[in-house]
Amino acid sequence: MVKEHWLDEFVSSIMKVSKEHVVASGTSISGSAHIGNIADPLYAYAVAKEVERRGGRARAIWVADDMDPLDSVPPPIPSDFKKYLGMPYTDIPDPYKCCSSWAEHFTKEFLDAVDKLKLEVQAVSGAEMYRDGTYLPWIRVSLKEARVIRNILLEVSGTSKPNDWLPYMPVCENCGKIGTTYAYDFSGDKVLYKCIVDVGYAKGCGYEGECDIKSGRGKLQWRVEWAARWAALGITVEPFGKEHAAAGGSYDTSKVIVKTVFGRDPPIPLTYEHVMIGGRKMSKSKGNIFTPAQWFEVAPPETLKFFFFRAHPMRHKDFRVEDLPKLVGEYEKAERVYYGFEVIQDPKISSLAKRNYELSQLDGPRPIMPIQLPYDFAVVLVQLYPNITMERLLEILRLTGHLWREPTNEDLELMKLRLKHASTWVEKYAPEGLRLKLLEDPSTVRGLLTDKQREALRRAASIIMEREWNLNELNNKLFDLARSMGLPPSQFFEAAYMALMGRRSGPRLVNFIAAIGREKAAEMFLRASV
Repeated sequence: MVKEHWLDEFVSSIMKVSKEHVVASGTSISGSAHIGNIADPLYAYAVAKEVERRGGRARAIWVADDMDPLDSVPPPIPSDFKKYLGMPYTDIPDPYKCCSSWAEHFTKEFLDAVDKLKLEVQAVSGAEMYRDGTYLPWIRVSLKEARVIRNILLEVSGTSKPNDWLPYMPVCENCGKIGTTYAYDFSGDKVLYKCIVDVGYAKGCGYEGECDIKSGRGKLQWRVEWAARWAALGITVEPFGKEHAAAGGSYDTSKVIVKTVFGRDPPIPLTYEHVMIGGRKMSKSKGNIFTPAQWFEVAPPETLKFFFFRAHPMRHKDFRVEDLPKLVGEYEKAERVYYGFEVIQDPKISSLAKRNYELSQLDGPRPIMPIQLPYDFAVVLVQLYPNITMERLLEILRLTGHLWREPTNEDLELMKLRLKHASTWVEKYAPEGLRLKLLEDPSTVRGLLTDKQREALRRAASIIMEREWNLNELNNKLFDLARSMGLPPSQFFEAAYMALMGRRSGPRLVNFIAAIGREKAAEMFLRASV
């Protein structure tokens, strides 16, 4: 039996509970979002879309947590923004001076990525939910049931709160901070507070005042707010990072609060592992991030979706931008499998590859497979021919066998975009080992080759010039040549790369020969061997 894709298994499980779902996701607007933050709306939309495909009803929501306090200033934002630490994102000016606030700027930036991925999610502002009264009934209940909430926090998470502690954080009328206020009493809709908390990144100013909860100038404490959000929006499913799912963590606490205090059922969780970058956890505050905008400079949105769908959410994911050609190569293989241009013998692996490809599309798969200009080959071409014309590109693709039909205008546009992406990747991220430069004088490596390697290069030059080869045939011919001479193929290919680039490895040789031209390749082989 062919194993179901993880998304299909998950949707099957939630549809046993109900055929109608509201799938929520949320992101703190603490700066430029990294690719890991995209998991929230991406998973939410995918779940909702699959529910609808199966005949159910669903919608996906993304909440901008824009009332949270600023707790660090991420690079490259100037350090003088530290004066805003502890203030809600909605009250902080835009560092780039193009929007009305920090919250608006980074929300727009995130939603731009969501739009490019064509994730149809309803965007909701947390601050607006406080201003328009969405949270108001749940704030009132929270204040009245503060003792119950304190007991839940103690029993579930081991967090002890003073007897007068209220689960509400007013914005201080004096200093503007929200992270440093302590609410201790209330009467009706008025909450009394003191700005006295030292949270490490900010310290209270000592002011004492009152806040009207209808004003939108305050927010619920996080674990209470999460429960209130579920209740207010009728959330039934929510993807979130694994740290929230830890024993005694946010989810454990909030699910008891929503049930006990608000009388609602908690959502079904879809827990995911965080994306690492180069083996380290991404951190906005440390500037250790790779953003969706950076991704879209070097690869299409479909490949970012593929990065997430190809592995279970709880599987380890480590992104290294220097390995991007390999990832895009996996996507290209899945595309060939989907359209039947490549066969994977294992039915389970084949089925998952097709499903990963299908889920990664922005508007569904095209009727016929696009002509592929492989990313790793594009990386070679843009280095050999920085200003390559479309005519020369098509000539090379005919030689390499990639041009299996006449290209459409859409194919040509996709090729132009691939060259642009590859060029940007080479310029910004390519490791030294993938930066290509033809050797000016191949004779300089002659002394580094054995007699047998030099002889093999001379014979290879003759073979290359025999005729216009199908590249797979040429590849087999070069392997046969090495074996016929008793030369390990690896040593032949090492000699070929030495003759062409002065180093012992490189891109697929026959593609490289097609790219530089067989006359040029044969000439360089001879100069390195005679």
